[in-house]
Amino acid sequence: MNEHVMEILVRTIVASLPEKEKDVYQYIVRTEDELARQSHTKEEFMGLLTRYSPHHQAAAHFNMSIEDTLKLMHMIEDKITERMEEKSQSYKWIDYSDLENTPSKLQFLCWI
Repeated sequence: MNEHVMEILVRTIVASLPEKEKDVYQYIVRTEDELARQSHTKEEFMGLLTRYSPHHQAAAHFNMSIEDTLKLMHMIEDKITERMEEKSQSYKWIDYSDLENTPSKLQFLCWI
């Protein structure tokens, strides 16, 4: 499955999560993304993750323990992975490029 399709699927799955799960997941991912933007190397990013732990920030923000935050995030990630696997089994690219009177490279992604 290509990366763009995976991103669309993840966004769709996250949008369907219960509100608290969605909020915690999005908070942590946004924080990680911000640290990644500030980094020039993988090592720098890892250092920022350690120094400004998104999971610790989320725990404080949502008034949760770090243990509960980590457990919740793992559960959310497992749920996303499971749903991704389910959805990846039920999609198909339909390529209409070879048909007459169609623009070149006309393709559709269909979930069955």
